Amino acid sequence: MSSVRKFFVHYSHFLTGSALIQMLGLVSFPIITRVLSVEQYGILGLVTTTMFVMLCFAKAGLSDGIIRFYKQYSESPDKLTEFSSTIVVRGIILSSGVALLFVLIFPLASGLINIDPQYNKYFMIMAGYLLIRPLNIIVLNILRVAERTIMYNVVNLGAKVLSIALSLLLLIYVVKDFYGYFVGLVLAELIVLVVLFYWFTSRHKIKLNAVSGPLALNLMKFGAPLIISELSYLLLTYVDRYMIMAYMGEGALGIYSVGSNLASYVNDLIMFSLSYAVIPIYIGIYEKEGREKTEAFLSKCLHYLLIAVMAVFAGYAATIEDLLAVLASEKYLVAAGFSPIILLGCFFLGMNSILRAGLYLRKDTISILAIMISSLVLNVILNVFMIPTYGVTGAAISQLISCAFASLLTITLSFRHIFVRVELKSVLFYAALSTLMYLAVFRISTPFAPLTLLVKFSVGTAIISAGVLYMEKEVLNAFKRMLPSRRGA
Repeated sequence: MSSVRKFFVHYSHFLTGSALIQMLGLVSFPIITRVLSVEQYGILGLVTTTMFVMLCFAKAGLSDGIIRFYKQYSESPDKLTEFSSTIVVRGIILSSGVALLFVLIFPLASGLINIDPQYNKYFMIMAGYLLIRPLNIIVLNILRVAERTIMYNVVNLGAKVLSIALSLLLLIYVVKDFYGYFVGLVLAELIVLVVLFYWFTSRHKIKLNAVSGPLALNLMKFGAPLIISELSYLLLTYVDRYMIMAYMGEGALGIYSVGSNLASYVNDLIMFSLSYAVIPIYIGIYEKEGREKTEAFLSKCLHYLLIAVMAVFAGYAATIEDLLAVLASEKYLVAAGFSPIILLGCFFLGMNSILRAGLYLRKDTISILAIMISSLVLNVILNVFMIPTYGVTGAAISQLISCAFASLLTITLSFRHIFVRVELKSVLFYAALSTLMYLAVFRISTPFAPLTLLVKFSVGTAIISAGVLYMEKEVLNAFKRMLPSRRGA
């Protein structure tokens, strides 16, 4: 199987799982936005964002090191036992320690961003999530590096179904209080832990005397800069929420969270699948076939990614008001003014999975970290001036500028080692095609908002598909092979 074909196979697996997960998220999204007040939705976003940030500390680079070192330790049973025992035992110690510190420190820190003390109990409940989730990530990364992509997606999909079902069940029918939502999330993660560790322990031995301090240190030394980079990435993406909370309160945060979360659903659908599929493949190509083949593979991936990004952004901008009316209700329509700006920023940042390949392959995690910290500092400085002046739209603009700056720095540093080519003629063509699609779709209207969305999606897809089939001979030939054969007619 060619590298490009392998990428599309793995990407399709991750994309299918991610699409189903995002669809499930979109099922719960309109329920939550209607059941909760705008202020409660803002707090919900702040709780989940805080958990994403704290997970970086709980992982401590251990789970990220799995992707890089698993294969060399899986060559013999003894090495595999050492590896498995180390990541599990050290993972338990790290997640427990961080969860305990969070419980002790957060009540003191919450006052710094004006969080009402009545909301602290929701953060405390989610400390249980902080204890369990890092352990699940360890096993999920084992599945990922072992190329068990189907099982990986099945588990992730099942976890999403459980978290939605339990959180909404407890929120609406059992507890009938806001805290029930968070209890449901923790219970779902606990069930997933049982399933994953049943699979893991049936295939990997765990022995306390096999735990290796030097191995744990190597894993963390490799992963720590990436974790700090991930932390910077999360703060770059979410620091605006903390600043909006401090400057404007829960109501503005709720509006901003809806616009940001909807953009994130769309971004994750594309970029989550990309990052999970492309990194293990280009590492393999580089180690076996060298720089030239790696550059060719990444250039092809970036080419198709840019097509998707331009088309999706244009379609999102053309349909955002309809999406908000259907998925969130009309009380959040004001988010239509800034949500596309957030999506564009997310796309800039997401493309770094490909753009930073040169730095990743050289294990130059310090440069990756420096890029993210520089962009984070820029974002905070911009928000200090933009939020008081332009409100939530100012936060969206600040994020876009900061994310674009991160990509520019990444290109400057990473392309010295791995140069990823972009065809300007192709970019101009698809930019024009996406603009044409936007103009054709934007003014479509029917009395029924869901029908409007369906018509806009159908027209937009038809325009983009026609352009891709015209320009991409490789796609056209693949499409022809899918058509029924006329032999024997």
